[in-house]
Amino acid sequence: MLFSTPFFLFVFLPIFFALYWLLPGRRAVLLLGSLLFYAWAEPIFVWIVFFSGFLDYQLGRQITRPTATDRQRKLAVGAGVLNNLGLLSVVKYGAFFSENANAMLSALGVPHLPVPHFLLPLGISFIVFEKITYVVDLHRGLVKPAASFFDYLNYVFLFPKLLAGPIVKYHDIAAQLTRPSHRYADLRDGSIRFAQGLAKKVLLADPLALFADPVFGLPVTSLDPTTAWLGLVAFTLQIYFDFSGYSDMAIGMARVLGFRLRENFNHPYLASSFSDFWRRWHISLSSWIKEYLYIPLGGNRVSTARSYVNLCICFLLSGLWHGASWNFVIWGCSHGVVLVADRAFWLDWQRRLPHFVNVAITFFLVMMTWVFFRCDTFGHALGFFRALGGQKAMNPNFLIPENDTLAIILIGLFILLLPVLRKLLPTRAAAPGQTAALALSLCLLLCSIARITVSAFHPFLYFRF
Repeated sequence: MLFSTPFFLFVFLPIFFALYWLLPGRRAVLLLGSLLFYAWAEPIFVWIVFFSGFLDYQLGRQITRPTATDRQRKLAVGAGVLNNLGLLSVVKYGAFFSENANAMLSALGVPHLPVPHFLLPLGISFIVFEKITYVVDLHRGLVKPAASFFDYLNYVFLFPKLLAGPIVKYHDIAAQLTRPSHRYADLRDGSIRFAQGLAKKVLLADPLALFADPVFGLPVTSLDPTTAWLGLVAFTLQIYFDFSGYSDMAIGMARVLGFRLRENFNHPYLASSFSDFWRRWHISLSSWIKEYLYIPLGGNRVSTARSYVNLCICFLLSGLWHGASWNFVIWGCSHGVVLVADRAFWLDWQRRLPHFVNVAITFFLVMMTWVFFRCDTFGHALGFFRALGGQKAMNPNFLIPENDTLAIILIGLFILLLPVLRKLLPTRAAAPGQTAALALSLCLLLCSIARITVSAFHPFLYFRF
């Protein structure tokens, strides 16, 4: 049951909100609706998350028990982290590690290890990271434990952010779990945000996928440079509008429910460096890595060389978090290396260049790293780079984009440049009033629904993580 499906929009959402606003005990309605939402796609794994969450809750009580010793608290938080990382490792990385171990063992003539195969549960990476924050936040003394297991489950299963974030840290939402805000302004602003996110997904990301997917599906030996570049630009726009669209929908729905989630995107393709990019792209992930990985490793308190190593470790693990393949490891490491270069010399050199040049360089490099993110194998990525570099294709297969695809690419680029264009205006245009914003959102919603009813379904890209 995904946000852009007719069943969710026309059945689940109206019934859920009607019950939520009309019945007493809204927190109970929220939990039951969230459990149903996740169980619809994961009828078995929902129970694993439930019992894993019960262990987290009990460990949290142990961590905050007044008579607990420091050693007992550390053991409890360690057990909580291992509980969640173990769950993630088994279902997401078991096959990856076994296959790579077998490749090394075969050279030594050692019998192969069994390779486990699990169907990756939806949202597993997001769920695990959020559950870790609970026990760690309690150990750090940032918050008090959840008032009840009921409240803790509402944190874990809050359905708007359940499948693909934003990653919500427990200390950011703890106070809201017992006192969500229920105001007309939240209903209005949340609805507008949801409509905008749905339009990003359905009217921009999905049509771009219709061109990007076939391009990346071509054999690289038949890929001509023009098609490769157009396909890469289409994917670069697709992944932004797809993921930021989901975040908008999640933030909007949570706002209607009375919860305020933190922003996840801030015009990332206008970043002037990779450091700036990660302050703008998937903000909830980068802040999680900083708070729960980089700072515990020593952060900036250690030597310069050690901080560089820590940065590379963080982004190597970020790559693995996105997927169990070497391409994701390379993607993460490439970002880590460029971030080290930022700190070592590049940010100083950038001061000599115009701002728009730095933005263009950063956008180009980010786009190059998306090749590893999108291609299935390392060989596929290398072949794609050769096509981008102008290598003559054998039996070239030209994919000519439709006029509407080219129009959407131009519209997408225009939307990305809107913040810049606004600054260039002699006088800043007034923001649209509430009535105009609602009217525009209603038009976007109707156009999105029309598109959904006549086009094939495309899942959100980040559901695979």
